[in-house]
Amino acid sequence: MAIEKKGMLSPFTIFTSIITGGFFPLLGSFFAAIFLEKIYWTGVILTSFGGFLTHYVLAHTIHDLYHYEIEARYTLSKKALKILLVASLTILLFIAIYLAWQSGWPVIVFAIIGAIVSLYAEGLFHHESQMAIGAMFLVIGSFYVQMGYFHGVEETFKLGKEWLEVILLSLFAFFSQYGWLLFYRLDDYGWSPKKRNESILITKIGLIFLVALFAVHVLL
Repeated sequence: MAIEKKGMLSPFTIFTSIITGGFFPLLGSFFAAIFLEKIYWTGVILTSFGGFLTHYVLAHTIHDLYHYEIEARYTLSKKALKILLVASLTILLFIAIYLAWQSGWPVIVFAIIGAIVSLYAEGLFHHESQMAIGAMFLVIGSFYVQMGYFHGVEETFKLGKEWLEVILLSLFAFFSQYGWLLFYRLDDYGWSPKKRNESILITKIGLIFLVALFAVHVLL
């Protein structure tokens, strides 16, 4: 199957979903381990799997259902897409409830935000910044799962420098994902040179926050 094809079954869709959905939670989890010097491995696995499930199955079943009659896509039947949508929502709900039981109620808040911004389709929300917000909260949410598991809700939210650093890390995730998605949709903008340069600029802005993170970590 050609990599340039769109749709849930496209190799490009699958590969980018693994990286974005699965690796941004790993970034947050392993960043938390720097402060904790230990790691909650069940939280690492579930947040990474949940991130992938949200970015790939939840987001793309909705996306393909709304685009079914608009354009040709490599995808499943409408019935299969609806079954996968319900299944993914059920599994994600159980993951959120379990992690909330282990690490505290804020997990539910982060999960709801992640689910809402994944509604990336015609007729629903439809902007590149949505999945970028999702990437941002994959980092923050997975970071919280680790910190909340070992410190509890109240102690975790009393932390100062740690939250400043993870917010900077999540902003790096936001801008890198936002710029990439804008570049990915250049065909929707008629291959506009303005949009191309805008996407490159937005992506590079993420580096500012990554540098700021290291500066805060070293200097404060």
